[in-house]
Amino acid sequence: MQECGVCNGWAPSERTCPKCEGTMRDQGRVTDFLDDYSPYLDQKYTDLVDGDLNSSITEECVHLFVCEDCGLNDIQAT
Repeated sequence: MQECGVCNGWAPSERTCPKCEGTMRDQGRVTDFLDDYSPYLDQKYTDLVDGDLNSSITEECVHLFVCEDCGLNDIQAT
């Protein structure tokens, strides 16, 4: 897997909310929320259950973004 700019801090961790145009902040990789141990598992395995069927092929990292204004949760590949 290639490096994720959001995970490593060199890419923007904020997005514009599609609902209210507010600021959405990164909450981390989607798979980190599966259970207590999932943040420590190898990404090549957790990418298989992140909700994006192609993320393991395209080597994208799937993150959860939450809007500060309206509370919208959005899952986006980075």
